[in-house]
Amino acid sequence: MLDGMWTALAFAIVGAIHLMPVAPVFVPETLSRLYGIAPSDTTLLVLMRHRALLLALVGILCLWASWAPGVRPAALLAAAINVVGFLGFYALYGNPAGALRTIAIADLVALPPLAFAAWMTLMRT
Repeated sequence: MLDGMWTALAFAIVGAIHLMPVAPVFVPETLSRLYGIAPSDTTLLVLMRHRALLLALVGILCLWASWAPGVRPAALLAAAINVVGFLGFYALYGNPAGALRTIAIADLVALPPLAFAAWMTLMRT
């Protein structure tokens, strides 16, 4: 019973981290605060708002997984691809400073609860 509560909490934490940058979906002007870019380039605006939407999808999936064990494998896959993928690209490009470093730190914070959720979901069942 306690294991299930900790697993649910881990998924909720990962979900909350993924939902933090959702603001640009609704308020494009927040892109400059979050990422240090002005939303004047239409192509960049579309891509960054779409990124926010996809992160929200992963966040919602993880929150859903916090109370629906059947959703956990899909949530793990989506969150792991996102977190590991971003950290991989971040490292590939030399760990740049600024807003990208903040995103990398958030993803590093998400790694322990994601790893715990993966262990509890995949190895302990």
